[in-house]
Amino acid sequence: MPGCGPARMIDVAGHLDDRLGTVRRRVTPWAISLIRATLSCCCLAGCVASPQTASPEIEVESFAEVAMGVDVSITVVAPGPDTRLAAARLAMKEIRACEDALSDWQALSERSRLPRSAGVATIVGERLFTATARSVEIARDTQGRFDPTISPVVHVWRAARAQGTLPDGATLDAAHAFVGWQHVKLDASTSTITFGRNGMALDFGGIGKGFAAQRASDAMAGSGQASHLVAVAGDVVAGPIAPPGKPGWMIRKEDGLGAPVDLVLLGEAVSTSGDLEQFIDVDGVRHSHIIDPRTGHALRDRTAACVRGPDGATCDALATALCVAGVRDAADLIRSFPGYRASVTTIEPSGRRTWSTTPGPEGPPCAAGAVTVPDAAALTQR
Repeated sequence: MPGCGPARMIDVAGHLDDRLGTVRRRVTPWAISLIRATLSCCCLAGCVASPQTASPEIEVESFAEVAMGVDVSITVVAPGPDTRLAAARLAMKEIRACEDALSDWQALSERSRLPRSAGVATIVGERLFTATARSVEIARDTQGRFDPTISPVVHVWRAARAQGTLPDGATLDAAHAFVGWQHVKLDASTSTITFGRNGMALDFGGIGKGFAAQRASDAMAGSGQASHLVAVAGDVVAGPIAPPGKPGWMIRKEDGLGAPVDLVLLGEAVSTSGDLEQFIDVDGVRHSHIIDPRTGHALRDRTAACVRGPDGATCDALATALCVAGVRDAADLIRSFPGYRASVTTIEPSGRRTWSTTPGPEGPPCAAGAVTVPDAAALTQR
């Protein structure tokens, strides 16, 4: 950033036998500079304290890896490189554990090993059970606009996009017959998951990164390192302690449809969703990677959503669900999630329309009770 001194880059590859992958460490004294990392839809910036208030021993250190198929950034504010590295390792360990539990790309993940036969109660680990339970709750509260059982449809669309074509209608209909969050039975007393239909499978693509970021943040806070920022692609969670001399972590959010907006996060999460990078164009029609679980069809109108609130997993899933809802149904959906701040923008033939809570996701933190939800008549057109 202009006017700031350079950050030191320390390559620790090979120096630590128990390290988690190749970790790039970026160390910046608070009184000199700040961390800036650009990830997907968000620009993440640590906050600079004044020389009068900053302790020379307190430094910000950013660790970057790849996990869950995306860039991961963990920024820690603490005295001593060993303390910061230990906190980042703890966070990455949790993110890797979430990946091992939820991934549909790993053949041996816990999710991939679930039987797809109806009526088979399978004992699962705490992460998979918790992620599934929260996913089913959100599916219910969004009236199916988010659905963790969309996996069969996702695989059909994924194969079609790889070929640059649309899915065959009969194949898509057959896959959609396996979708339905109502047919997932959870038993907390036995920690079991049971599918009510043959061929069902879970997909955490719309919630897993936010879930992992939140758990990584909770792990660091629980270990005493509460001043931190975790970003798993565009899903960001800020710890409950602000950087020295600042009210929170400054975030610049971009969704590809509107002007960038600035946020100050503290003990909160923010997620964005949209088709800025993932879509196919067939015969002049744009088909998003975001699928409406109720129909099995990809979104056609360009839509982007941003959600801010107390839980990373919920923000992640709601951003996807709001894209499906669009500007006209967003208000009805978000009313089921008090305290969450959101905005949705859709490009329609008549122009660009935006809906937002009051306040929207931008700006400083506010009390949950201060968030109001205007109805759809509050749409703005540009």
